[in-house]
Amino acid sequence: MSDILPIGSILPVDAQGYLVRRVSLEKIIEPWRSLVDDVAAAYVMAWPNQVMGVYIRGSVAAGQAIFNHSDVDSLAVVSRDHRECDRRWFKKLNQQIFRHYPFCRGVEFSVISGDRLLDLTDHSYDNLRMLIATQAVCVWGQDIVEDLPKVRPDMTCIHHSFDLEADLNQLIKDLLDLPENPSDRLQQQVYVRKLCQWSMKRIVRSGFEIVMERDQCFTRDLHPCYERFSHYYPTQKSSMWQALTWAINPIDSPEKIIEFLHQFGGWLVEEIDWRYPPMSE
Repeated sequence: MSDILPIGSILPVDAQGYLVRRVSLEKIIEPWRSLVDDVAAAYVMAWPNQVMGVYIRGSVAAGQAIFNHSDVDSLAVVSRDHRECDRRWFKKLNQQIFRHYPFCRGVEFSVISGDRLLDLTDHSYDNLRMLIATQAVCVWGQDIVEDLPKVRPDMTCIHHSFDLEADLNQLIKDLLDLPENPSDRLQQQVYVRKLCQWSMKRIVRSGFEIVMERDQCFTRDLHPCYERFSHYYPTQKSSMWQALTWAINPIDSPEKIIEFLHQFGGWLVEEIDWRYPPMSE
């Protein structure tokens, strides 16, 4: 079981109200830098002459990575339709990285089309542009950060809240549909823990999203999300602490998860609807 550490950071705003970047290439130090270089090289080798740039975001890019706790979030921007990129090598490379860099909990690989990312009229990519503009650093190739719009902590920064109700309803359905006597009980337990962790992260981050504009800052780090939410909703602090705990140490009890999603999850959905009624209808 992992300890709940008070780690993570918050992006403040500048005098004009735009979020201040806290990431840079210089902050990616060894041994994380060697790992990042290997990740970038893997993208370039897998899709030669197609990778425009490789980006790293999160704690590694901010120089705040912790041994045996942090993972690496990576993104390749390509000059083709990203849906045509063969991604079957992701899993194998992750296994190799774990053997060579056991201090890393894993690497998230993802790919996106450069044309769509730079087309500012394509609003389906607004959230991704926001993440790159505020929290990602280019480690290889063309750096497009300066071509992206600056970001304020407003509704354009919301990633989870408006989909939370649908996400939780689907999760509850998936949990209710589980067989009572599975052929592989251990595999089902692992599956339930993954669902638990996924949903709790969404709850913690959605909790922050409803206080973000009032707080005039931004973060995706779980503990700061919990702290800022609890400042505005002290009566819900214990429930959010439970969500934070299960996001880091997920459980495999469908019954407990469903009960929590109905109770605290239901309250949070109602609060989102009250805070952002036009966007929730």
